[in-house]
Amino acid sequence: MIEVFLIIFLLIGALLVIVTFNARRSMAYVYCNATLSAWEARLLSEARLMELADVPRVVNIFSALDDTNYRPQLAELPRAEEEVDMVAVERSLRESLNVRYRELLGMVPKERKETVERVMQRVDLWNIKALVTAIHNKIPKEKRPEELMPSPISPRERLEMLVSAENFEALLEFLKGSEYFDVLSAALEDYEKRGLIALLTALDKHYYTSLWQDVLSKRAQRSILKALVGYEIDALNIKLILRLKQEGAPPEEIDKYLVLPPYELTDAMLKAMITAEDTRSAINMIHRTVYGKILLEALPQVEAQGLRVAEKVLDEIHLKICRWLALTKFFSIAPVLSYIYLKENEMKNLQAIIRLKADKVEPQKIKETIARVPKIEL
Repeated sequence: MIEVFLIIFLLIGALLVIVTFNARRSMAYVYCNATLSAWEARLLSEARLMELADVPRVVNIFSALDDTNYRPQLAELPRAEEEVDMVAVERSLRESLNVRYRELLGMVPKERKETVERVMQRVDLWNIKALVTAIHNKIPKEKRPEELMPSPISPRERLEMLVSAENFEALLEFLKGSEYFDVLSAALEDYEKRGLIALLTALDKHYYTSLWQDVLSKRAQRSILKALVGYEIDALNIKLILRLKQEGAPPEEIDKYLVLPPYELTDAMLKAMITAEDTRSAINMIHRTVYGKILLEALPQVEAQGLRVAEKVLDEIHLKICRWLALTKFFSIAPVLSYIYLKENEMKNLQAIIRLKADKVEPQKIKETIARVPKIEL
């Protein structure tokens, strides 16, 4: 009898330890994710974005954003009736994103901060690609900062140093010791043959491959991280294949730029897409996947309007997955990464709306460019 009571006591004790451990681990996310829920509720809805597309002038967009977190940056812009300084506008939007990301980093549980910073390194990737493009196009150094984004994880001084590079050789010299040095050095040979796309795709492959390997090496919350990043990796590979096939790149060239291993896709599916005759055939090769089903539905629009439609559809699928995981895995890293993707999408939508409105594009055309966040039905 004593042995039975002892076993029961030990089982109860073990259960309390497990519950306490899980509760402490979950509590680390309570404040962070509750704050993120409030932030997400203030993201611009699809209806609000459509309203912005309908306003008569860009200055009306600025006024409509006065009740958002973009106000501190946009308030500094001149609100002339005709002339719009798009460089200043986009700089303000990027700075607003940077401010929010820095706030987010200050709230993330310590054990997940490294992963979040790794995801936010996409800003540094953006900047390296923008500089590579500027050097390729011989953009003067004083004009280059116009396309750059403030980084929440890298010092501004480093970015200013990279901007000053006269050519690729000087840029490589500045990048010595960084993870991008070997990538660009190796890609310069392909650049001589294929041009700018060789450098940009090599940079993308390096960043996403290293991010993916980091995710696969995790033990804690690996299934959640795999879904959030994995679907983005698959979408990236699909976009790459469709774009390079359209440009006439041979299968062996497309293959070397893929980020592997894939997530929901298989190696066989990727090879079938690469060797397919055209866009329709390539999409048919993945018809049983979540991407293929939705891309097939959008195929008439893709064939009529181009690959930008397919890319927009893939982005929207990923945003839906992010929102679903954020809602169903609340006490995890999912809401953090979901917010990063949603906020980035909001900024891109705003940039597109303001730029096209300044170019006097008709509202309906502007609305077609907006990447929507699909509704979640629980």
